[in-house]
Amino acid sequence: MTTDAPRNIYEMYVANGNKAGFWVQRDGWEAHVAQVISISGETEGPLRGKPPYYGNPHVVMDLYDTWDRKLKAVGADLSCPGSDGYWLVDKPNWIA
Repeated sequence: MTTDAPRNIYEMYVANGNKAGFWVQRDGWEAHVAQVISISGETEGPLRGKPPYYGNPHVVMDLYDTWDRKLKAVGADLSCPGSDGYWLVDKPNWIA
């Protein structure tokens, strides 16, 4: 279920209390959701740089296939985290 308007990953991180662990979908992802694991290797704390891109730090995610209901990639690079094409979503109920 989509729970938010599209934003970039950094804005979502800040809105989440400067913490990773939230779930997203992206425009163009027909059958995937991702959990944001870290930004610049950190799971919490303020981002450096100026909003809304904070210097475009590296974002790591775990990617899940919603059709097969399987983990597709662990610790993968999230491409274009500064794009405003991401939506905050609820954690799928089929993921433990």
